[in-house]
Amino acid sequence: MPASSPFRRVVLTGAENSGKSTLARALASHLKWPRVDEAARTHPEVRNGKVTLDTFDDLHVRQTEAAAAAAHEGHPGVICDTGDLVLKVWSEALDTPWHPLSPPWPPVDLYLLCPPLSEWEPDPLRTMPRLEDRLAVHAVFQAHLTHRDHLVVEGATVEDRLAHVLSQWPW
Repeated sequence: MPASSPFRRVVLTGAENSGKSTLARALASHLKWPRVDEAARTHPEVRNGKVTLDTFDDLHVRQTEAAAAAAHEGHPGVICDTGDLVLKVWSEALDTPWHPLSPPWPPVDLYLLCPPLSEWEPDPLRTMPRLEDRLAVHAVFQAHLTHRDHLVVEGATVEDRLAHVLSQWPW
């Protein structure tokens, strides 16, 4: 009997307006894996603009618990639309450096770094309409990912991006 494959956690990361959510939906659908949505989108403190260190802790717990549930349910993997790295970069931008109280479980196997999209799509939670600002944040993500397994996503459309990710898929 062949050994089962290990559970895989893939986290999409990057600056706002980089197509993370769209690519997460497409990749999860293609792989038939569950998807963990970005917890900040529905968090009351985020929506009210009252983000604290406790908010980051709560977002970490929500995202970690959702990924762990996918592992416990027997799925081969999970696609996470954001993760702790986004929380870390975001907290640093607010001059409130945050570090998780516990490591994410299951651990992250692969980060997919989505470059900012050139066309701005307004959103109530977005604050950087200038491409130059988003590119600067993208560089921060690149620096954080230097020693982590990651792939920089390429392509102008979600179809191109999905094809690129699948052509580089390590499993």
